[in-house]
Amino acid sequence: MWVPDYLLFLITCPSLSQSDMELREQCFLDISVHDVLYYDGVPAVEPWATMYIDGLRDQRFGDAIWARYQIFGDVEDGIIDGRLTVLEAIEEDAVGYKKNAPEAFDEAVAFYKTYSNSSDGHPEVIEIIMQIDREDVSDRYFPEGG
Repeated sequence: MWVPDYLLFLITCPSLSQSDMELREQCFLDISVHDVLYYDGVPAVEPWATMYIDGLRDQRFGDAIWARYQIFGDVEDGIIDGRLTVLEAIEEDAVGYKKNAPEAFDEAVAFYKTYSNSSDGHPEVIEIIMQIDREDVSDRYFPEGG
């Protein structure tokens, strides 16, 4: 009797493209559209979930990253973990990726150099990543937890 349930699923389920199942890059856009929509382990909250998905689908990756950093609803008054703004958290993560996961960071940078959208509402997000790419971060250190 699973066939009727499966057919109902096919009829009512919004169509997902292959790109909705995949990550665009693994540093800053590390949650797939599919996981935001259907995976219980990703407790995404609105309006950030919709903004993240729309940013990904429209290739407005600065907007998508901005939403990604707020998608779990843990940003209060513009501050994450009681200590960093969203932009400061993105910068700190970019430094961490460049120092500790350089191949993944290089792939992310190449991705953002290739894909840009003039209608992106948060171009400063991509600029921070590009700035960290150009910078020598060997002497930058962020203590764990602040």
